[in-house]
Amino acid sequence: MQPKVSIRFLIIISLCFVFQTLLSNNSPFLTYTISGRNEWKITQDAYVVSEVLFKDLDLYYPEDIFIKDGKMYIADSGNARIVVYDMKTRKVSLIGEFSLWQPTGVFVDENYVYVADPGTSEVIVFDKEGNEVKRIGRPSNPLFGEGANFKPKELIVDKRGNLYIVSEGTFEGVIQLDQNGEFLGYYGANLASMTLLDKIIDIFYTREQKERLLNRIPKPYTNITIDSKGLIYTVTQKERGNAIKKHNTLGNNILPISREARMIDEPNFIDLAVDDSGRIYALTETGLVYEYDAEGNLIVSFGGRAIATERNGLFTVAAAICVDENGKIYVLDKERGLVHVFNPTQYIKTLHKALELYSEGKYLQSKELWKEVMIYDGYSKIAHYGLGKAYFQEGNYRQALAEFRIAQARRDYSDAFWEIRNEFLQKHTRGLLIAFIILIILVSILDNLYKREVIKFRIDVKSKLVKDLLYIWNILRHPLDTFYYIQRKRYGSVLSATIIYAIFFIVIQLEYFGRSFIFNLNTADRSVGFVFLASFAPVFLWVFANYLVSSINDGRGTLRDIYIFTAYSFAPYILFQPFVILLTYILSYNEAFLVSFASDIFIAWSAVLLFTGVKEIHDYDIKNTVKSILLTLAWVFVIILVYSIVYMLWDQLVQTGYAIVQEVLYRAR
Repeated sequence: MQPKVSIRFLIIISLCFVFQTLLSNNSPFLTYTISGRNEWKITQDAYVVSEVLFKDLDLYYPEDIFIKDGKMYIADSGNARIVVYDMKTRKVSLIGEFSLWQPTGVFVDENYVYVADPGTSEVIVFDKEGNEVKRIGRPSNPLFGEGANFKPKELIVDKRGNLYIVSEGTFEGVIQLDQNGEFLGYYGANLASMTLLDKIIDIFYTREQKERLLNRIPKPYTNITIDSKGLIYTVTQKERGNAIKKHNTLGNNILPISREARMIDEPNFIDLAVDDSGRIYALTETGLVYEYDAEGNLIVSFGGRAIATERNGLFTVAAAICVDENGKIYVLDKERGLVHVFNPTQYIKTLHKALELYSEGKYLQSKELWKEVMIYDGYSKIAHYGLGKAYFQEGNYRQALAEFRIAQARRDYSDAFWEIRNEFLQKHTRGLLIAFIILIILVSILDNLYKREVIKFRIDVKSKLVKDLLYIWNILRHPLDTFYYIQRKRYGSVLSATIIYAIFFIVIQLEYFGRSFIFNLNTADRSVGFVFLASFAPVFLWVFANYLVSSINDGRGTLRDIYIFTAYSFAPYILFQPFVILLTYILSYNEAFLVSFASDIFIAWSAVLLFTGVKEIHDYDIKNTVKSILLTLAWVFVIILVYSIVYMLWDQLVQTGYAIVQEVLYRAR
C-alpha cells in the first residue's frame, strides 16, 4: 500500500510543478529540457528574472557585455563608449567617450580593458581608470595577407596577453596577435562544408573548372569567449550540430558531441559564455538561452522574443550574454538597451551541484541530488544519465540499466549489461558447461545411430511449393546446380519466390526494429512502411532493369528466371541474419565488431550468389556478367531519376491546375 501512496504523491507533486510553470505570473517564458528520446519537454523554471538594469541609462544599440571583479562593462556601440557599472554601489562610469567610434566587443583582464572597434578597425586598450594605453591596428606581417579583413568585432585575451580577435568577414579563423600587436597566425578555422553536388563536381571536374564554379570558404566565427582554464570557445552562425566549439591550444575542436555534429543547438547563436564549472551558455538573436554541461549536453533552454508586449525575461533583439560567479545570467537586449538579470532557482542549483559531483567522479554522492532533480523533472535526460552512473558505481547494475535506457546512453547501458552478464556466467558457468557437453554427446549418439540405420528419420515432402521453399538450402552448397534447375523449371516458382521475398522483407524489418537496445539502428524517425519501401523498390527495380539489359545483350534468362533467382540469392541473409539479430541480445558494445562482421559476411555472400546467378541464368562469361550488372545499376539510377522528374512536374501541374480551378470559382462567384 505504501508504494502506491508514494507514487501518487510524486504524481501530484509533479503535476503541481507543471501547472506552476504554466501559470506562474512571474515567468513570462517556458523552460524546456530534452528527454531521453530527444524530445522537447516543458520543465520547472530554471531561472527567474530578478531585475532589469539600465532603464534610465539610454544605452543605444549596445553590442557586448562583460563582468569582472564586481563590475559590468557594456560596449555601448551607438553612443561610442564603454559603460562601467559597479554592481555593488550601482554607480556608473564611462570609458573611451572620445576614443571610440563603434565599439562592439569588450574584454577585461586583471590590468586592462580591451575594446574591439570595427569603426576604426582597431583594438583599443585602456587601463582600469579609463586612460587609453595603446591602439592595435592592422598587422603589418606579410603572412597576414594583403587582402585579409581586419575589422575587430569580438575579442578575448589569454593569460599570456595574446589577443584572439573575431574579425568581420574573416573566414581564415580567429586572428591571433601577441600583446604588442604582432601577428601570430590564424587560430582554429572552421571547415568548409561540402554538399552532395560539390562531391560529384570533385569527381568529374578539373581543378580549373572547380575554381571557376565553386567558392568554397569556411564560415567565419560569430563570437568567442574563454574559460578560467584558458580554453577558448567559439560560436558560428548557420551551423547545425557543431555551432559551438571548444578549442585546445592548437585550435582543434575538443568537444566530442560538437565534433560529431550531434549537439542540440541553433543556427542563429550570436554569443556564448562559460562559467567557472565549464557549463556553456549560448544565446540566440531571438532571445533563447541554451545551457549545456561541460560535455556539451543540453541542460535547459529558456527565454524568447518579446513580440506584442515588452515583458521582463523576453527580448526584442538579444545581443550578448554573460554569467557571474554566483550563477546569475545577464542578457543584453540591444534594441531596448536593457540588461535582464536571471537568478537560478532551487531546481537548477540542485542540478548544478549534482553535475559538479558527477564531473568530479563522485557518482554516489550525487545520487540523492539526482533523485531530487527527478522530483522536479522526471523527463530530464541528463538527470537519468547521472542517476544511472550513481547506480552503476554502487553495483546496482539492473537499476543502472533502466536509467541508461531512459537516457538513451547505449555505451553505458552496454557496460551495465556486461556486468549483469558477467554475474550470470559466474553463477551458471558449471551448469551451462555440463548442458553443452550433454548436448554434444546426444548429437554424436544420434548421428552415429542414424549412420548405422538404427534410427531412420526421413520426411517425405509431397507439396511442390514446400519443396521449392526448402530448396533455398541447396543454394548454400550447390549454387550452380540451383540456378541450373531454376532455369530448367525443376525447382522454384513465382509463388515460392514471392514467399521468399516476403520473408526477406520481414528479416529486413527485424534488422531495423528487432535489434537489442545496444545495437539499435536509431530508427525512431523511420516507419515500417518506409523501411519496406526502401527495400522493396531497389529489389524490383533490379529485376526489371536486369531483364531490360539482358534482352538487348543476348541474355538467356526470362523475367520469370530473374525474379526467382534474385529471391534465392538472398538465402544467406534470410537464413542467418536472424541469428545475428538474436546475437545482439547477448553481446555488449565491445563485441560490436562480431555483429558487423557477421552481417557483412552474409550480405557479401548474397552478393556473390547474385553475381553467380546473373552469370548462370544468362549464360554470360565474367566480362559480360560485370557489364550486365553495371548496366542494370545504371538503368536503376535512370528509372529513379526519371520518376523523380515526372513526380516533380506532375506535382507542379496539379498545383497549377488547382490554382486555376480556384481562380475560376472565385471569378464565378
